[in-house]
Amino acid sequence: MVKKLSVEYTMLAILEYMCLYTKDTPVTKYHLINHVKGLSAQRSDRITNIINILESNGYVRSIKTSTTTFYQVTEEGIKVYYKWVRDFLEFFRNVHNLE
Repeated sequence: MVKKLSVEYTMLAILEYMCLYTKDTPVTKYHLINHVKGLSAQRSDRITNIINILESNGYVRSIKTSTTTFYQVTEEGIKVYYKWVRDFLEFFRNVHNLE
């Protein structure tokens, strides 16, 4: 059975991945879905909504081309991740045995 993760956890996991692995490289939603653990089980429109929330809060920026949209973490997103997101995710994963 696939475990459906909360919107909040999913949002923070996306931010974490972008800070740790793609900080200097914009990525597509498809890339995120295939590389962030647990995202492939989520609906695509749900991931779009989550990325939009991150962008509206200034943690991610979108780069639109004629064929696709790329996303890149902002300096504000990196600051927030290292300030508290990293510790929260570690706690959450330990409590829920996700790693």
